[in-house]
Amino acid sequence: MPLIELVLAQNADTLARCLRVREEVFTIEKGVPKEIEVDALDCLNGACEHFLIRCNEKDAGALRCTYTPENAARIQRFCVLKEYRKRRIGKAALEQVESCCRSRGCRAVELDAKLSAAGFYEKCGYKIVSDTFIEADVEHVKMRKGLSAKLHS
Repeated sequence: MPLIELVLAQNADTLARCLRVREEVFTIEKGVPKEIEVDALDCLNGACEHFLIRCNEKDAGALRCTYTPENAARIQRFCVLKEYRKRRIGKAALEQVESCCRSRGCRAVELDAKLSAAGFYEKCGYKIVSDTFIEADVEHVKMRKGLSAKLHS
């Protein structure tokens, strides 16, 4: 199993690396216009936290989290570079971000998943909680996973 590390972007360099990964996946590979993909939340010390996903000390993916007044974390812009897919990196990164959110008192994690990726999230414990909707010309569903407190033995 590769070594997966989730790095909180606390400086401009790490944020830029997150945005480069997202550009590679969303803009170049998936064709999402940059003006839709990048928004006002893509800054440091703003309303969300950015995470760089590292695999064996190389940048492999990115995601960002916002937090709702209902104590839920909302994952957005979750992506893994093509050459790192099918290696359980996404699952490991989700587990790490869920652990981080749990430690901050979040009771649930929510996200908007491409309909084609819903099966992946279901395998990770997420449930579909909406009808299908269109975002950036792609079918999506809202998904949610409750976070129970981990018991230590």
